[in-house]
Amino acid sequence: MRPNGQTPGLGAVTGPGAAAPLLLLVDGHSLAFRSFYAFAKGGEGGLSTKEGVPTSVTYGFLKALLDNCKGLAPQGVVIAFDTAQPTFRHEADSAYKAHRDKAPEHFFVDLANLQQILETSLDLPLCMAPGYEADDVLGTLANRAADGGWRVRILSGDRDLFQLVDDGRDISVLYMGGGPYAKSSGPLEIKREGVIAKLGVPPEEVVDLKALTGDSSDNIPGVKGVGPKTAINLLKENGDLDGVYAALDGLGEKDSKGALKGALKAKLSADRESAYRSRMLAEILIDIPLPSEPRLILGAVNAPSLAASLEGLELFSLVKQVGNFARIFSAEPPPELGVGSAPDGPGVKPAEGATEDSKAPQKQDLAPKQAQPISELGELPTLAPQLIGSAGELRALVERLLASTDPASPIALDTETTALNPFEAELVGIGLCWGEGLADLAYIPIGHHPPAAADLLSSPPPAPPQLPLEQVLAALAPWLASAQHPKTLQNAKYDRLVLMRHGLPLGGVVMDTLLADYLRDANAKHGLDALAERNFGFSPTGFTELVPKGATFASVPIGEAALYCGMDVHLTWRLTGQIRQQLVDLGPALPALLDAVELPLEPVLALMEATGIRIDTAYLAELSGELATTLARLELDARAAAGLDFNLASPKQLGELLFDKLGLDRKKSRKTKTGWSTDAAVLEKLEDAHPVVPLVLEHRTLSKLKSTYVDALPALMEPETGRVHTDFNQAVTATGRLSSSNPNLQNIPIRTEFSRRIRKAFLPQQGWQLISADYSQIELRILTHLSGEPVLVEAYQAGDDVHALTARLLLEKDEVSPDERRLGKTINFGVIYGMGAQRFARETGVSQAQAKEFLTKYKQRYPRVFSFLELQERLALSRGYVETILGRRRPFAFDPNGLGRLLGKDPLEIDLEVARRAGMEAQQLRAAANAPIQGSSADIIKLAMVQLQRELATAHLPARLLLQVHDELVLEAAPEALEAVLEITRRTMETAVQLSVPLRVETGVGPNWMEAK
Repeated sequence: MRPNGQTPGLGAVTGPGAAAPLLLLVDGHSLAFRSFYAFAKGGEGGLSTKEGVPTSVTYGFLKALLDNCKGLAPQGVVIAFDTAQPTFRHEADSAYKAHRDKAPEHFFVDLANLQQILETSLDLPLCMAPGYEADDVLGTLANRAADGGWRVRILSGDRDLFQLVDDGRDISVLYMGGGPYAKSSGPLEIKREGVIAKLGVPPEEVVDLKALTGDSSDNIPGVKGVGPKTAINLLKENGDLDGVYAALDGLGEKDSKGALKGALKAKLSADRESAYRSRMLAEILIDIPLPSEPRLILGAVNAPSLAASLEGLELFSLVKQVGNFARIFSAEPPPELGVGSAPDGPGVKPAEGATEDSKAPQKQDLAPKQAQPISELGELPTLAPQLIGSAGELRALVERLLASTDPASPIALDTETTALNPFEAELVGIGLCWGEGLADLAYIPIGHHPPAAADLLSSPPPAPPQLPLEQVLAALAPWLASAQHPKTLQNAKYDRLVLMRHGLPLGGVVMDTLLADYLRDANAKHGLDALAERNFGFSPTGFTELVPKGATFASVPIGEAALYCGMDVHLTWRLTGQIRQQLVDLGPALPALLDAVELPLEPVLALMEATGIRIDTAYLAELSGELATTLARLELDARAAAGLDFNLASPKQLGELLFDKLGLDRKKSRKTKTGWSTDAAVLEKLEDAHPVVPLVLEHRTLSKLKSTYVDALPALMEPETGRVHTDFNQAVTATGRLSSSNPNLQNIPIRTEFSRRIRKAFLPQQGWQLISADYSQIELRILTHLSGEPVLVEAYQAGDDVHALTARLLLEKDEVSPDERRLGKTINFGVIYGMGAQRFARETGVSQAQAKEFLTKYKQRYPRVFSFLELQERLALSRGYVETILGRRRPFAFDPNGLGRLLGKDPLEIDLEVARRAGMEAQQLRAAANAPIQGSSADIIKLAMVQLQRELATAHLPARLLLQVHDELVLEAAPEALEAVLEITRRTMETAVQLSVPLRVETGVGPNWMEAK
């Protein structure tokens, strides 16, 4: 199997060092209709194959997409389409777009072919939201992506999208003007001034303009008798629709004000309701619920599939462009297209590739030194795996495996299963490879379905024999469990869990190519397809090419499965030595980190996942009911406090309430496409301004807790175990930290009473107790060690209260109150994450002037802290990476035309003040300063987990590791073992590494996680 890890979604820039990557959002239906009518009604007739299959949409769309992206070179592309269902606008107004003729049937046939190519061959995500239009999808994607640091371009022929233009957030529209028949007209980039030039109003007033003038193309009525010129004047004088009607309401019957006079006043008054309804219909939403978060970064073009699809549609001019499609729409352009592939030919499938970060020049290149060309593997390697179908063949194979004991030449192992979830996966086959020869591999089929007969009168075709599962497992068990027989795998944790489920331990894993490549470059992709492309210049057959949608690997014929799995183990075997050498080339620290931390941690995580943690579903149901009651009460209280009825879940209604009706300070918010922003940061600033605000904040917090955890956790419980089995992701984050998913148990908040009570639902084994062991101030201790700041070193060595010490130094007092100590705590931890005066003032309640004064004093009192943090920023710029205490690297890549020009410079000669003014890229400098601290913390707790598991196993104690949550470990233990487990846990965590200051661990015990904490 090739589980390739998580896919970055909305807001996830391709890598932490990415320099404002470019996202192209495509208005799918706009471009599709434009392509259709360009040929169907543009004087040329519709395009079609000899068999009559329509191709106008496919040809025009793909050609326009390729032509536009050649110049843009986007790092991400997402295409939005309308759905067939009515939207909320249709439900609100039955006349909305009712006059439009339905497109002919052959348009939809053509569109279906196009969407298949986009999604399957080009690996471009298609995004649709039932109940909403593609415009709303585009608005939401643009908004979220811009928040995540992307530059956004929207390709469309629809002027409605001009309302999304935002120069400050680098969102613009690539407008395909000239009408649908103007095939040669290229797009014009529309920014703020372009919107004003074309429509007469800025982007934020486009909706108000349509509210007044209407839009005949969408059947939006507007105000009868008001044309664009009049509407523009009204908006110039009054700001927006609300301003127009506020001015109108302030005039007497015979009064006038600017354009507001005479008959116009009567028209506006008569059609007030129509104007506001038109505004609602015209407004593009920017925060709708999406069925799933689309991947933003480019994927991997399947060039053979693309070529075959285009040839089948007889689009031969596009077939010649397959190479260009592959280069432009793959995350990482392949180093070579392969033997016999011309630049514009189909070639082979390009890589999943690294993120955009890995393309930038770096002083010490983190990419492989050489990409072994495809010719060394054979033009398209024809493997000859041995099919193991008899007892004799199985015995001979086991003898071959047991004879291999050289750690420098481990056996590559891979399992093929029926599911990506290892707790549901049944074994279908096992692949093994012991050398570079094309026949040095074997496949053991176990669970393949027998082939079906072609019809009722035929016999099924013959199939190779399969040995019984029990016989295969019994024969392989000694070799699988043996630590003396070295093995190499790609994503070993998955195979370990599958084997564990079948009662087989796995020992002797000396290499995991996924983990090794993660250490080489945390920003790259580490799936087998990406590794093969990057190292050998070709991609193997993809899983989806082999397994039909809705089927499992068990349906794949044994011969095809043997070649597929054989390629997996063959590549893993070849990659093993190559990637380890790449780590060695980067210095001794990374191979040591692989062997001492990442490889031994993998079986620890697998055991934790298999164990899971017990949850109390009855308690969660009770808590859900209590939350529902509290939420209902909060809604009533909020409406009573506001004196108005409004929907607490509607940001637009809330913004209108707070800033238009209650008149709260608009300077503390910002105007968005849908109105005033009411995000958490805005509401926190207004918390004391009106009684309704804290009620809304509490409602939001509790509503999220209920949906995300209280109601969701029971559905994620495995019925067989009564436990939740989270995935611990070892090769996802840029810092080296573990992450958790399905469900994410690392983000359960603890600040409120209800959020703390969620932890009460997590239980130990019946009759046991939970143990919580949490590092105390570990990041601040690491910063002290790395910076060598003598005042902090002395304080930690003496066991002093460092937060109180900082408060005393800043306030110049001998004694400080608990509130004053909290000020010291805020600044101590805030400095680690680059906190500025504005945030410090907001979090502590001091003035901004005081905050600046405190930060200046902090720098004076702890000069080495700031010297260390600044050095990390310089190192990120000068050499392209920073390091943790154990030598883990976090790479950073900057725009070669921006901060990337500093690569290779002497770090001490870099002017940081100038670099920090580099806009979006400067944010990466704060990440660079923090990375050695956060990454070292991750390394330390990983090392502690490895050592703790070893200690518990050696002592044969009835105890199990269950969770890792940032700086905390959660265990369960039998009552008679509690004291011993507590002592071992505390000692192991505190001595995992030796720093210049002591590590301290706080422990707790309880019948549930809340009480243990």
